[in-house]
Amino acid sequence: MKFYPSIFNDCLSPIYPGPSSSNTAAPYRLGIMATDMLEGKPVHMYCEMSKSGGYFATFYGLHSDKGFLVGILRKDMLTYDYERSYADAKASGLTYEFDFTDNVPAMPSEAAWLTLTSDTGDKLFVKTVSLGGGEIYIDNLDGIQTYLDGKYYYLLVRVSTKNAAALEAKISLPFSRSDNDSGMSLITVRSREPYSPEFLSAMRAAEGVVYARCVNPVYDILPIEEPDMPFTTAKEMFAYAAEKKIPLWQAALDYERAISGRSDKELMGLAESLWDLSVHSAEEGYKVTSFEGNTKPHAAQTKARYENGPIISLGIADKASADALSIMEYASAHGVIACMPTGGASGIPVPSIRYSAEALGKTKEDCLKALLVAGIVGIIYYPTHYHGAWGCQAEIGVAISMTAGALASLLTDDLDVIERAAVLGGQSVLGQICDPVDGCSQVPCFIRNMTAVPTAVICANAALGGCETLTSLDEMAETVLRVGLKLKEHGINDLGVCYCKVQRELDAKCGPACTCKGTDPQ
Repeated sequence: MKFYPSIFNDCLSPIYPGPSSSNTAAPYRLGIMATDMLEGKPVHMYCEMSKSGGYFATFYGLHSDKGFLVGILRKDMLTYDYERSYADAKASGLTYEFDFTDNVPAMPSEAAWLTLTSDTGDKLFVKTVSLGGGEIYIDNLDGIQTYLDGKYYYLLVRVSTKNAAALEAKISLPFSRSDNDSGMSLITVRSREPYSPEFLSAMRAAEGVVYARCVNPVYDILPIEEPDMPFTTAKEMFAYAAEKKIPLWQAALDYERAISGRSDKELMGLAESLWDLSVHSAEEGYKVTSFEGNTKPHAAQTKARYENGPIISLGIADKASADALSIMEYASAHGVIACMPTGGASGIPVPSIRYSAEALGKTKEDCLKALLVAGIVGIIYYPTHYHGAWGCQAEIGVAISMTAGALASLLTDDLDVIERAAVLGGQSVLGQICDPVDGCSQVPCFIRNMTAVPTAVICANAALGGCETLTSLDEMAETVLRVGLKLKEHGINDLGVCYCKVQRELDAKCGPACTCKGTDPQ
């Protein structure tokens, strides 16, 4: 099956407590999915990660530990108080161990091997990966290959290999099969709808079946099998909009409707809910008085300075950058945010669009249309998965590109102008590395969100003024991916303050040859 990313699944999402989509939301999703496969109540979790992987420097600073625990405890992430995770784990009888070893490969960057044991004696082992932007997958269950991405209802049927073919004949839904050397097979069935009790009973009663277990989706949009896509590249997108004589926001709706089967009204409703949530997050962020990390809240103080001076005013960017900081601080306090396209870039699109629209006398509907433009521009960058492993260019950079295109769309439907604005946005921070000092997102993510606001405005204005890019949006997206691969090759954290600080602390603790594992701060 060919996969097509969704604006609402994969770009303007996920909706989760901060601070990070890849390090907080993704572990939660993986924890939920893992417990779906386990019979009984989890009583022990062993989480093993690479000492050379992406989790090592940021695991506790970005609260990945809490993400896994809250998922395995099956708490409602949108209402749950993260600070209770360790206490609630203890109260529920869940023991845990987070371990950094040489067993887990360094790539994919954020891989975690989970071993879960239940109160019934059931035990399972899964290999999990966080790709970035909340994207996840599980590709191994008890030593047998599979692929679970959280976007469908999955049925996992473990069956003796000699009986697998007969079982396959009873399945009319899409499925895959993997065998191991011990004579066992794993059949992975995929569906957009929950499985009927009759089908489940038939699977479980079939000869040679050890178990048949359901894994529920963790996304809101369940993709249509083999959708009739209006376009898949930026070149095709702009050609489609030109041929249809429609604005880019309508092309975005056409794209998402093809993937999801949702109506335009439903999709506009989703856009509005994301917008309202982001505005709410900005308002609530000014009330934050503390959060874990390496800095203190300053959004309210910054807003007061912008309002009362003295400052060198940047116009609407003053209000928008203060809101950008507020959203980021709210995320650091585990406030619920809409990642756009990541938690580390969530403060950029909505404040920029909001105050630009206000200055231009535009309506809320205009803002929602601009947000859709931001989403469809972001889709073009999807192969990066919006992850710091590809550099901050794949988070802040993509968000600037999205926002610049959206801002240009507030003033014109000219597709060439919108494309140039988006490309200029991507060009503005090409090659920028990810550098979370102390493993937290406060430095430098906070200031990068704030400076991204005027950068996006400048890029939109430059495009409207005729500034040339000499490259297309497709080429820009390919360039970000190629540069990201080069950064990964050299080790991103090897290039910044984050790595230098971590290495200095390890050297001081036990010498340059230190191989100590991460420790549980609790």
